[in-house]
Amino acid sequence: MDTTVFQSELSRLGKNLPNLQPNSAVFQYIKWLNERIETKDTQFIDAYLPIIKDAQKNKPEKSPFLSIVTRTQGNRIEMLREVIQCLSAQTDDDFELVLIGHRVPEAKEQALLASLDEQPHSIRSKIRYIKVDHGNRATPLNVGFAVAYGDYIAVLDDDDLVFDHYVESFHKAANEAFGTLLHTYVLKQHWKTISVPNSELVLCATSAPEKEFCTEFNMLAQFEDNHCPLMSMAFPAEYFQKYGFIFDETLTTAEDWDYMMRLAPIAGVTNIPEPTAIYRWWENTENSSALHSIDEWIDNIKYIQQKHTSVPVILPAGQEKVHRVTEAVPTPPPSGRSLLKNAIRRRTPAFIWKGLRKLYHLISGKK
Repeated sequence: MDTTVFQSELSRLGKNLPNLQPNSAVFQYIKWLNERIETKDTQFIDAYLPIIKDAQKNKPEKSPFLSIVTRTQGNRIEMLREVIQCLSAQTDDDFELVLIGHRVPEAKEQALLASLDEQPHSIRSKIRYIKVDHGNRATPLNVGFAVAYGDYIAVLDDDDLVFDHYVESFHKAANEAFGTLLHTYVLKQHWKTISVPNSELVLCATSAPEKEFCTEFNMLAQFEDNHCPLMSMAFPAEYFQKYGFIFDETLTTAEDWDYMMRLAPIAGVTNIPEPTAIYRWWENTENSSALHSIDEWIDNIKYIQQKHTSVPVILPAGQEKVHRVTEAVPTPPPSGRSLLKNAIRRRTPAFIWKGLRKLYHLISGKK
């Protein structure tokens, strides 16, 4: 990057506002940003900066544009095969797959590595397998971001699908707006697994793709709740590796939402208005919604929203800054309980949500 342009704008700001007051919003924002970059997280310094330095020593001369980080516990090998198959068909092959085996038992790890060895050299050579035996859901993301060679980093779960232009779409957008977060559209689709005798699980779609996540990134809406599946985002690597922005390992859910909303107001977001992936909602397979209680989700959401209130924010031009009245009679705003309920509903598979509703009605006597 040509730093002279940046320095020129800073100099220009100093000349135009020579007496900028400490209480002004601009001064407070610059002060906060300086402190945030200068005072790096101790966990970043102790745990991840050494990993970054070691990885940079081994970084190939021609590093990839995109590092795709995938967490796996070895429980969904058939789904992972489909993920790798999608990546092997990319129209832009300037990427690597950093596969993080998180707390994978030895037997499952052997099966996992065997599935990787099945792959042709063209895709197997792009895969780096790294074992992590500690931490929670955020830990393998931090390790993956630390060892990534790419200029950008995306996260793809081991059970979702991407189209053949997934990498290409990010690459084209980065050429136009390098340094911003990149956001693509994602289709949502319901799936289930079917057990077949003498065979591995069969994966079956049970609905047509839906456009629930085919909307532009809206900064205000994102502060209320997460409307962007993690695979829809690509993050500039420098925010993690140079500036120390790591995933919050105190969170047991919604770590992706927290991370993108700490970066988006600083880096800005470039929208890519085309679907590039399918977010698979499993009807009979475990996922983060089923593995964590509603109370745990609520506690994490409240904690993240409290973090949102503690930082200054620059809102991008071109987006609605207010909620406009569209009805003749104004309706009251939803309660905090309602907002939390809706947030959890969007993350909970339909069959689990129906079961919870039946249990609630049974206990409360309501119909």
